[in-house]
Amino acid sequence: MDFVANVSHIHQRVHDNLQVSSAKYKEAADRHHRDVQFSVGDKVWAVLTKECFPPHEYNKLKARKIGPLDILEKINANAYRVSLPSHVRCSDVFNVKHLVPFVSHDEPEDSRTNLFLPRET
Repeated sequence: MDFVANVSHIHQRVHDNLQVSSAKYKEAADRHHRDVQFSVGDKVWAVLTKECFPPHEYNKLKARKIGPLDILEKINANAYRVSLPSHVRCSDVFNVKHLVPFVSHDEPEDSRTNLFLPRET
Protein backbone atom coordinates (compact mmCIF):
# COMPACT_ATOMS: atom_id res chain seq x y z
CA MET A 1 0.00 0.00 0.00
CA ASP A 2 2.93 2.33 0.61
CA PHE A 3 4.06 1.95 -3.01
CA VAL A 4 0.65 3.01 -4.36
CA ALA A 5 0.47 5.96 -1.95
CA ASN A 6 3.99 7.01 -2.92
CA VAL A 7 3.22 6.89 -6.66
CA SER A 8 -0.01 8.78 -6.08
CA HIS A 9 1.86 11.44 -4.09
CA ILE A 10 4.50 11.80 -6.85
CA HIS A 11 1.76 12.02 -9.47
CA GLN A 12 0.03 14.81 -7.52
CA ARG A 13 3.33 16.75 -7.13
CA VAL A 14 4.06 16.45 -10.87
CA HIS A 15 0.52 17.62 -11.66
CA ASP A 16 0.89 20.64 -9.35
CA ASN A 17 4.29 21.53 -10.86
CA LEU A 18 2.82 21.35 -14.37
CA GLN A 19 -0.02 23.67 -13.34
CA VAL A 20 2.48 26.20 -11.91
CA SER A 21 4.75 26.09 -14.96
CA SER A 22 1.77 26.37 -17.35
CA ALA A 23 0.60 29.47 -15.50
CA LYS A 24 4.10 30.99 -15.82
CA TYR A 25 4.22 30.25 -19.57
CA LYS A 26 0.74 31.76 -20.06
CA GLU A 27 1.72 34.89 -18.16
CA ALA A 28 4.88 35.30 -20.26
CA ALA A 29 2.97 34.75 -23.52
CA ASP A 30 0.22 37.18 -22.53
CA ARG A 31 2.78 39.96 -22.06
CA HIS A 32 3.50 39.83 -25.81
CA HIS A 33 -0.12 39.27 -26.88
CA ARG A 34 -1.81 42.19 -28.57
CA ASP A 35 -5.58 42.19 -28.62
CA VAL A 36 -6.56 43.97 -31.84
CA GLN A 37 -10.07 43.75 -33.19
CA PHE A 38 -11.09 45.03 -36.62
CA SER A 39 -14.53 45.60 -38.08
CA VAL A 40 -15.73 45.06 -41.64
CA GLY A 41 -14.78 48.16 -43.63
CA ASP A 42 -11.76 49.13 -41.50
CA LYS A 43 -8.57 49.99 -43.35
CA VAL A 44 -5.38 48.07 -42.55
CA TRP A 45 -1.84 47.47 -43.74
CA ALA A 46 -1.10 43.84 -44.58
CA VAL A 47 2.38 42.50 -43.98
CA LEU A 48 3.32 40.04 -46.73
CA THR A 49 5.39 37.03 -45.79
CA LYS A 50 8.05 35.42 -47.96
CA GLU A 51 5.52 32.87 -49.23
CA CYS A 52 3.37 35.62 -50.83
CA PHE A 53 6.06 36.49 -53.36
CA PRO A 54 6.66 34.50 -56.56
CA PRO A 55 9.75 32.26 -56.58
CA HIS A 56 13.04 34.16 -57.04
CA GLU A 57 11.34 37.55 -56.51
CA TYR A 58 11.54 37.77 -52.74
CA ASN A 59 13.98 40.40 -51.57
CA LYS A 60 14.30 41.20 -47.89
CA LEU A 61 14.73 44.89 -48.77
CA LYS A 62 11.54 45.01 -50.84
CA ALA A 63 8.37 46.60 -49.48
CA ARG A 64 6.46 44.08 -47.38
CA LYS A 65 3.55 46.17 -46.16
CA ILE A 66 0.80 46.86 -48.63
CA GLY A 67 -2.25 48.95 -48.16
CA PRO A 68 -4.43 50.50 -47.15
CA LEU A 69 -6.70 47.49 -47.64
CA ASP A 70 -10.32 47.04 -46.59
CA ILE A 71 -11.43 44.33 -44.18
CA LEU A 72 -14.06 42.29 -46.04
CA GLU A 73 -14.92 39.66 -43.44
CA LYS A 74 -14.09 38.69 -39.88
CA ILE A 75 -13.54 34.93 -39.89
CA ASN A 76 -12.70 34.70 -36.17
CA ALA A 77 -10.82 36.76 -33.57
CA ASN A 78 -7.47 35.97 -35.23
CA ALA A 79 -8.31 35.81 -38.96
CA TYR A 80 -9.64 38.43 -41.35
CA ARG A 81 -10.33 38.45 -45.09
CA VAL A 82 -8.97 41.57 -46.83
CA SER A 83 -9.30 42.97 -50.33
CA LEU A 84 -5.95 42.30 -51.99
CA PRO A 85 -4.83 43.82 -55.29
CA SER A 86 -5.03 41.38 -58.21
CA HIS A 87 -1.24 41.17 -58.66
CA VAL A 88 -0.66 39.81 -55.14
CA ARG A 89 -0.60 36.03 -55.41
CA CYS A 90 -1.47 34.79 -51.94
CA SER A 91 -4.47 34.01 -49.80
CA ASP A 92 -6.66 36.94 -48.87
CA VAL A 93 -7.07 35.66 -45.29
CA PHE A 94 -4.54 37.10 -42.84
CA ASN A 95 -3.77 36.40 -39.21
CA VAL A 96 -4.19 39.44 -37.00
CA LYS A 97 -0.42 39.45 -36.36
CA HIS A 98 0.10 40.36 -40.04
CA LEU A 99 -2.39 43.26 -39.98
CA VAL A 100 -1.58 46.78 -38.81
CA PRO A 101 -4.30 49.43 -38.37
CA PHE A 102 -4.20 52.12 -41.05
CA VAL A 103 -3.73 55.67 -39.75
CA SER A 104 -4.98 58.45 -42.02
CA HIS A 105 -2.61 61.20 -43.18
CA ASP A 106 -4.31 63.67 -40.83
CA GLU A 107 -2.78 61.84 -37.87
CA PRO A 108 0.95 61.23 -37.26
CA GLU A 109 2.25 58.50 -39.51
CA ASP A 110 3.96 55.34 -38.33
CA SER A 111 7.56 55.50 -39.58
CA ARG A 112 7.48 51.79 -40.49
CA THR A 113 4.66 52.08 -43.00
CA ASN A 114 5.45 51.85 -46.67
CA LEU A 115 3.35 53.83 -49.12
CA PHE A 116 4.39 51.78 -52.13
CA LEU A 117 2.65 48.65 -53.34
CA PRO A 118 4.80 45.80 -54.68
CA ARG A 119 5.37 46.12 -58.40
CA GLU A 120 3.06 44.19 -60.71
CA THR A 121 4.66 41.37 -62.68
